[in-house]
Amino acid sequence: MIVRLTTTQPEYPDLSANQPYFVIGIEADDFRILNDSGKPYLYPAAFFEVIDSQQPADWLTEFGDDGERYAYPAALNAPGFFEDFFDQKPEQTAIFWHELNKVLSQAA
Repeated sequence: MIVRLTTTQPEYPDLSANQPYFVIGIEADDFRILNDSGKPYLYPAAFFEVIDSQQPADWLTEFGDDGERYAYPAALNAPGFFEDFFDQKPEQTAIFWHELNKVLSQAA
């Protein structure tokens, strides 16, 4: 899935207008993307237009009680995965970069 930031958002200086971004996952309808600083943060989907809506086949998708969407590759779908990643735990860091490299190599 590829999205593009429609306009610059002052509260998110780590995103560039009209820049395409690969969606790494979806959490409560927000997009997790690798921002301009190289960090995989969550951003409101409303800030983006979808360029390519194709969700990778290996993503697991669930819906919350209010219909909100959660979708990640299986390797990134464990509860607390991104908390551990941001705590720089070696296993989660290695898994994240391996998965991201897979996504980018498939897109090339």
